[in-house]
Amino acid sequence: MASTADFSPARFLKDLAATADLLGIDHSPPVTRRVLDAYEESFHRGAVLWRTNDKPGGALNYRFYDRVPVDTVDIGARAGLLDPRSGTAGLISSWSSLYDGSTELCDFDAVRGLVKTWIYLGGMRPLDKILDTPGVPDTIRRHHDRFRDLGLTSVRHVAVDHQNDTANLYFRTRDGLDRQGAERLLALSRAGKPDEATFRDMVAFTAPDGHTFAVTLRIATGEIERVGVYALRLPAGRFPHVNDRLAGFFRGAPSHDEEEMNAVAWSFGAGGSTYVKAERSYSGRLVALMREWNSPMTDPGRRP
Repeated sequence: MASTADFSPARFLKDLAATADLLGIDHSPPVTRRVLDAYEESFHRGAVLWRTNDKPGGALNYRFYDRVPVDTVDIGARAGLLDPRSGTAGLISSWSSLYDGSTELCDFDAVRGLVKTWIYLGGMRPLDKILDTPGVPDTIRRHHDRFRDLGLTSVRHVAVDHQNDTANLYFRTRDGLDRQGAERLLALSRAGKPDEATFRDMVAFTAPDGHTFAVTLRIATGEIERVGVYALRLPAGRFPHVNDRLAGFFRGAPSHDEEEMNAVAWSFGAGGSTYVKAERSYSGRLVALMREWNSPMTDPGRRP
């Protein structure tokens, strides 16, 4: 299996083409080469994964998790991959300055390039501190009491979507899922109740002592557009109910990592707008990095 130093840009371009073909969607080699050139050290040093969803024609994304603090906004701006004057760039820079050791991650679209910047905050951080950061708009701050009433007080990651002008907060919940708790969380996005099969999968595949719960907010208005429940590192050979598109993705997307990591997230929006996201490790010892970050995993496996 590949080690952290074994990321190969040439191999990745071939694997990207094969995975896009598997999913029946387009990809852009020139854009991908610009990305790989701009963030070369992060791809070699960090962990890399694939990401897609179960919607017809859903995009193929790839992400790196760096192991050291890097100013990815500055790198992306110098490479012409984002506008440093944008509100999303300013917001992520504000959050990035909060804690020593915070690490930036990036999501890239196989056609459009850089789409999202994340920050791993170096551990669990208090909601109050995240929302009180200078540069966080009142549209987001106004949800403080509602989050706290739901027990959403510990934040692991924050992120911005540069294409959609949205912000994400990734909470660690205190407990496993139950029916009432799930309905209260989903009500944030006016999503209604999950169907029975989805709820059973969510309970079966999320960590019993708490899971990652994501909230997506429109920055300009503060509207909560979507929420998501994550099941990280599914048990080997076991998957929740997914459609043929995601089943094929899990079977066929290349992985050169030493430990396999497959994950799903159930995403819920208003009016029954529900879909499933899927992630699959590619290289760079992703599972080991998740253990270092104490991420809640369905199957934590061996410990260091």
